[in-house]
Amino acid sequence: MKKSILSLSLAFLGLGAVTTSCEDMLTPDMDRYATGFTGTDTVNFYLGILSNLQGMVEQNILLGELRGDLIAPTEYVSDSISSVASFSNLEDGESDLLNRAAYYKVINQCNYYLAKADTLAMKNNSYFMRREASQVALVRAWTYMQLVQNYGKVPFISKPVENAGTGWETNPAEGWATPENLLEKLEGVEGQSLTQAYAYAESLGYINYGNFKTGAGEYSHARMTFNADVVLGDLYLLRGASQADYEKAAYHFHHYLDKYNTRYIDDEASVVKFSFGDEDSYRVTGYNWGSNYTANNTTNIVTAVPSAANAFFGKVLTRVPQVYGFDPSSGVSSETSTGTDDDGNETTEVNTSGVVNVKANYKSRQLQPSSKYVALNENQLLIYNEFDPSEATKLIDVKYLTDGYADARLNQSAPLVRTEAGRLRFVNKFCFTSGSNDDVTSTSMFDFRYLLPVYTLRQVYLKYAEAVNRAGYPRHAFAILRDGLSPERLPEIGSEIVKSDTIFDKDVEGGAPEFEAEGYDCVNSVTNYYKAALDSANYINGGANCIDLNELTRAKDVAWLDFTDFTSKPNTGIHVAGCGYFPNLDSLYTYEKVVGQRIKDELLRSGEVISDDRAELGEAELGESKTTKGTNEVNGAKDYYNVTSNYASYKYYGPSEAEIAAVETLIADEMALDLAFEGTRYYDLMRIARHRTNAGLNGAAWLAWLISRRNLDLAPYEEANEVDSKLYDLLCNPDNWYLPAPKND
Repeated sequence: MKKSILSLSLAFLGLGAVTTSCEDMLTPDMDRYATGFTGTDTVNFYLGILSNLQGMVEQNILLGELRGDLIAPTEYVSDSISSVASFSNLEDGESDLLNRAAYYKVINQCNYYLAKADTLAMKNNSYFMRREASQVALVRAWTYMQLVQNYGKVPFISKPVENAGTGWETNPAEGWATPENLLEKLEGVEGQSLTQAYAYAESLGYINYGNFKTGAGEYSHARMTFNADVVLGDLYLLRGASQADYEKAAYHFHHYLDKYNTRYIDDEASVVKFSFGDEDSYRVTGYNWGSNYTANNTTNIVTAVPSAANAFFGKVLTRVPQVYGFDPSSGVSSETSTGTDDDGNETTEVNTSGVVNVKANYKSRQLQPSSKYVALNENQLLIYNEFDPSEATKLIDVKYLTDGYADARLNQSAPLVRTEAGRLRFVNKFCFTSGSNDDVTSTSMFDFRYLLPVYTLRQVYLKYAEAVNRAGYPRHAFAILRDGLSPERLPEIGSEIVKSDTIFDKDVEGGAPEFEAEGYDCVNSVTNYYKAALDSANYINGGANCIDLNELTRAKDVAWLDFTDFTSKPNTGIHVAGCGYFPNLDSLYTYEKVVGQRIKDELLRSGEVISDDRAELGEAELGESKTTKGTNEVNGAKDYYNVTSNYASYKYYGPSEAEIAAVETLIADEMALDLAFEGTRYYDLMRIARHRTNAGLNGAAWLAWLISRRNLDLAPYEEANEVDSKLYDLLCNPDNWYLPAPKND
């Protein structure tokens, strides 16, 4: 039997109450949650905020991809989608995607909640409203972040607006919010600062109103909450005004990963060899990424906005998959069961469910993967690890796959589909394939995803790498891509070892002993050195040996680079998901080679002439080597970096700007490979471009170069001067990155 539940919803510039679907998926079991909210009940109002998030998240995802470098319009694109992708006709109202009011609808409702909620109310000696108030402040902060990323400069309002006559649109009393000052604005709201919201979350934890019915199952409210560390890390990274901002961002991302995240990254591509006589061939298959994005998944989703299966249960979010070419159909079914209650009376119960079915249709496919995105995937270095046939854990060789192979994530994110128009790639990040997505698939082999991701674990790790790199630790950042950071993989500074090249008074057969010298006299000569041991106990010998002793020394007292407590989170590198494991035996995907080459590539892109003495880039380009790398035994447990002078006098040095900038572009590439089409690409490029500008580089030219090459079938940095000149010139001016304010402002 359906029952009417009151849900509060805010219309733009006005407050009103409406009755929603009786079985709305955002309706909690009020009997269960009534305790503690009596008299100051805000649960329905808070759920109204989440409902309005559902109303704006789809447009935010599309705006985050349409203007990036990973998609391209097809011949079936609508005028409104095409205009946004080509940076033309971007006034509010020209397209249903250009609706700034959708963001302020969420913000104004958050403002109203925070103005009315009584955070001093107590029940059972507990400030029971504070966890919910903290969450609302975080929702407001995240929504403002999307606004400034899209519009650049927007009115900042922290008080409820109840009518359109206040002039806030053109002359906001609290000023204007921009990427540069948004964090300061949010911190300065009296009685509602992010610092306070963070303190509430840290001391009291996060609200959890159980599971909501989507019609196709249940969705946990815990995965709809915004983590304070992730939001604050994102805000510090967005501002990126100084090294201190990057350190703060790294701290918050690390704190989330350490305290709140219990999961780990272990997704890997599988590279298998087939031998036919004297000829070998290889098959590359990806991990089952689709399982990471299902409604009941607890592996990869940090925060997501759920979709209902049909209107009976709430909002059905099919706009994004429709743009990518999937025709949806939503159905509902009911089952009636009878029984008796405790008094022997006959009872009837109706169970209602629903489903969203999708089918790929090339005539509905408005967007497709760009040529640049496909070329990026096809120009990755894949690796095959060969083990001894008689000893399965003994690695004996590695082989590299290049021509004819691609990053496994290409077919996972945009598989080839058989259509009447031929084999076409469909972006399936929102409708993953129900069968194998490593081969060509049929139009009907897709399943609808009942959620839209806001934050994923892999995204958090990549943003953490971005912050760590800009904070001055590029080798740690590279390790997040190649190896993963966990105690099993990280190097450590060992204890001092005193060695003698003569014999002690207490003779030891076989020569000089390796032990402490206390109690031994008459040592003719002693050499002190420290051992930095790279733990490669993993069976493929995959330690993070790109982190040299220099950076290890600088990082030894940095709390947000401490992974001691990550013993239950043995992460692999993000890059492993597409290209396979790179063990210690690998000699190509190394820090020196990859970063050195990228420094050279970036010099070419920027038009700098490379002199003969810079034609070959190696360790010298990456800074003077202070260490000597010891023997790398393929299946041994340790590598060594020896300091052949007293460790106390060891002089360490920071990375060069060119080194940091090169690693940053590698992180940007990994974001393209791993987070493609999830709605963050354009925002990632703008943020990184601003970082580069703040560091004295031409960040605008870098962003313009990437986006203006999206329709070129060229490998990264191939024919570096080839661009769409009109688009390049437009985007070299940062003023053109942002959507214009609505005409009525």
